[in-house]
Amino acid sequence: MSNYNPNLVKINRSYTFEELATVYGIHKNTVASWVKNGLPCLKDMRPFLILGAEAKAYLQNKRGQNKQKCKPNQLYCMRCKAPKMPLDNFVEYSPMTTTKGLLTGFCSHCDCVVNKFIGVKSLKDYSNIFDLKIPIAANNINDSNNPL
Repeated sequence: MSNYNPNLVKINRSYTFEELATVYGIHKNTVASWVKNGLPCLKDMRPFLILGAEAKAYLQNKRGQNKQKCKPNQLYCMRCKAPKMPLDNFVEYSPMTTTKGLLTGFCSHCDCVVNKFIGVKSLKDYSNIFDLKIPIAANNINDSNNPL
């Protein structure tokens, strides 16, 4: 199941299969399969209606089932689709913004890249867990005493 945003559904509104499909840009048969898999539906008369609050709760539940929490000593492997330990406990930190960055390493199981987003404040904690490499920023041309 794709990662559909439950907040797109209005909780005080009723949807037909076609209307709910339009909200997410999917086929109405996808909504019908959601109903078969447990999405509550009012089937007393046609067109069948889905309450917005029930659709939102169903999608939030489905989204929560797919999440996997990494322990502090694990990073997420995209190939294994699971949290894994990095190979040789070695990771590299790449700053993304001033407040967060990305830990990357290689999976100990399949040698694919493993990732984890962390805050800068927790960088010291992760340096105690992993053999952490922090790249040094390159000098800018303006920083030199002898420009070209």
